[in-house]
Amino acid sequence: MKAVIDTGTMITLSSTCLMNVFREFIKANKIELLISKKVADESVWKPLENRRFELNAARIKKTMNEGIIKVMPMTAELENETNKIIKLANNIFNSKSESITILQYGESEALAIARLHGAKAVFVDERTTRSLIENPSRLKQVLERRQNRKISVNYSNLEAFRKMFDGIKMFRSVDIIALAYEQGLFDGELEHGKLELEAALYATKYAGCAVSEREIIEYIKK
Repeated sequence: MKAVIDTGTMITLSSTCLMNVFREFIKANKIELLISKKVADESVWKPLENRRFELNAARIKKTMNEGIIKVMPMTAELENETNKIIKLANNIFNSKSESITILQYGESEALAIARLHGAKAVFVDERTTRSLIENPSRLKQVLERRQNRKISVNYSNLEAFRKMFDGIKMFRSVDIIALAYEQGLFDGELEHGKLELEAALYATKYAGCAVSEREIIEYIKK
C-alpha cells in the first residue's frame, strides 16, 4: 500500500522519539511511504542547519537513507495537480465575498502526490486538511467561530474537492501510534503497556497533533 506523509506528522513523530515505532509500523504493514521534496526540505534539510532542530531532522534523514521514506521529485504534472488542488480548496469557504485560505502549498503537494501515485492513505496531523475532506460542516463552524461571522460555502467546489480524495483515508500520528500498539510494535522503543501507550499519545498531542483528550482516553480504553 502507498501512503503520503506531510511535514507536521513527520516532525511530531521525530520530536517525540517515536521514529522507531513508526519505522516498524511502516515495515510491518508493507507501506510504500512517499513524501514531497518540500516536506523533505521542511523536515530534514532546513532543520539540519538549525542546532535546535538538528536531532529531529537527523532521525528523519536516517529513515530516508534506509529507503523507508521515498522523496518524490517535483514534476510539471505534480506542480499542475498541486496548483489545481490549492485553487479548488481555497475557493470553497468565503467571508464577506473574500475566499478563505484553507490549504498551504506543502499540504496541497502531499495531496497531489497521493492522487498521482494512487496512495490509499495520507498521514496528516493538521486538523483543517482532514476536516475539509472528512467533516467540512464542522470546519465551517470552526471558521465562523474564529471570524465571528457567517461563512458561505461554494458547494460545487467542495463536492469536487472531496470527490478527488474519495477512497483515501486520513491518519494522524496518534492513529498510527495506536495501531502500532495494537500490532505489538512498541518493543523496539517501549514496553507494551497501557502506560506507555498513554505516554506516547499525549506526547504526540503536545507535539502538535490535533487530538482531544477524550479521543486519547477512548484509545486507551480500547
